[in-house]
Amino acid sequence: MSLLLWPLAFVVGIILALFGAGGGMTTVPLLVYFGDIPLKEAVAMSLWVVAAVSLTAVIHQRAWKVLHIKLLITFGISGIVGSLAGANIGIMMSEQLQSIFFASLLVIVSIWLIIKKADPSPTHIKKRFNYLLAAAAGTTIGILTGILGVGGGFLLVPALIWLGVSRMPVTVAHSLVLIILNSVVAGASYATSIEIDIMLTFGVVIAASLGAIAGGMLLKKIPHKHMQKIFAYALLILGIAMAAGNFS
Repeated sequence: MSLLLWPLAFVVGIILALFGAGGGMTTVPLLVYFGDIPLKEAVAMSLWVVAAVSLTAVIHQRAWKVLHIKLLITFGISGIVGSLAGANIGIMMSEQLQSIFFASLLVIVSIWLIIKKADPSPTHIKKRFNYLLAAAAGTTIGILTGILGVGGGFLLVPALIWLGVSRMPVTVAHSLVLIILNSVVAGASYATSIEIDIMLTFGVVIAASLGAIAGGMLLKKIPHKHMQKIFAYALLILGIAMAAGNFS
């Protein structure tokens, strides 16, 4: 295990706080390459790390004050179904296929972040919320959470805005709570088949949570647009490196 694991875990927390996403996408490679942990165990550990760091953010932001119960139930139930299905798929999937899937997701998300234009102010969105689409989106994101150990925040926030949630603080609050729910459900499913190093997981959680607090302090001081591009290119390089490693 590399000593770089701890400062990099701190950076993971900063990333999650700055972008509201990216925790699982960076935690899994971190554990694999710097913790010398097999991929499936890294996925299982990542779920608990992402859940714990998101909980830190929920408490810090007092997210419960802006939650809508019907919206939470719709995404919550569909996310649980998807997370359970995804975890079962992930447990049975070969490590190589799981790694290729993960690398592909990193590349796709990074390219999307690089080419996407600034979104219009979400306060201008008036679309009526569609609960059937919300259930479908929640299930899909839950499946990805279970298979890859990612919280799904990079999909949850845009999905909630697209579905008509008009205020960004409300969107982020729901995203964080749903990340916790999906990650805990998928993590519990992995726990029935895959053992994880509890002390190492706890250490990464502490480092990443401290990073999340630091990231929250930096959020208003760093130009988000430039940071997003840096993050996107870093994900692209990481995805290409993981993909190359599978075919070398």
